[in-house]
Amino acid sequence: MKLRAFITELFVDLPLDEIVDELTDFDERFQIILRKHIAVLGWWSLINVLTGLAGMILAEGLWRYFFMMNAVWGFVNAGVTHVFIRHTFYRKFRKGNILQRFEVQRHAEKVLLLNIGLDLAYITTGLYLKALGLSCNTLYADLWFGFGWSVILQGVYLFVQDNVFHYLHYVNIKKAKPFMMERM
Repeated sequence: MKLRAFITELFVDLPLDEIVDELTDFDERFQIILRKHIAVLGWWSLINVLTGLAGMILAEGLWRYFFMMNAVWGFVNAGVTHVFIRHTFYRKFRKGNILQRFEVQRHAEKVLLLNIGLDLAYITTGLYLKALGLSCNTLYADLWFGFGWSVILQGVYLFVQDNVFHYLHYVNIKKAKPFMMERM
């Protein structure tokens, strides 16, 4: 994916209301959903890195640690975006007959469900880090509070994002069910 794709993919229409009558319709929507997901995650990564680096320079105390952790999360999410691009466009997502294509769709849904569970773990970990800030001496309280709030922010954002994209995949496969029943 080129840099231009990160901008244009955000504005491509997602034709979920069209009736699926061919595999290409299903595949087209599936690819649009994947590309949008990559673009959204890529932008989130970039925003986190830029605001994180600026905040580390300009902020103090708890906010400095908050922005530091956001920058780290931005780099982690950029790595995930890179793996997502390679997995999506260079591997099994591009191959197979009709039944294999539907299985790939189901695979994407399962991965998103796993991610939703991880997002809940991030939120829980952030709450734990905040609690740690309450229980330690004042020297490290800002560090734990800043890290805790950052991890909570990441967890909540990724939880919402993964749920939205899981729903889009669910709607796509649901529209394809009549077509699948015809073929079986």
